[in-house]
Amino acid sequence: MNTHLNTNNGSKSHLKGINSLIVMVLLVASASVHATDDYQLKVLFTPSETNLEAESKGRVMIYDGLKSETVDLVMNEQFRRIDNMMFVRTQYVQESGEYEVEDDGCD
Repeated sequence: MNTHLNTNNGSKSHLKGINSLIVMVLLVASASVHATDDYQLKVLFTPSETNLEAESKGRVMIYDGLKSETVDLVMNEQFRRIDNMMFVRTQYVQESGEYEVEDDGCD
């Protein structure tokens, strides 16, 4: 009977470890998404000289998952650079107020 209890306690301990790992992975993923957004916004609105030089040589930067309002602002404020920008998975506000990626019909 003690063996069964020890095994059960070991399983609970193992599950706690897995749960902790899952939480850590989710936190890192969330931080990485915010870091990516911060990087994209920095390159969009305050590009370094290196970024501008690369663009002048034809580099195209792909911006992923930005909100439509941000893309609209970029189109107005950074118009001279838009030939070097590509926006994918742009998020549009829905009637519910939530943001979703609009279906582009490319299934």
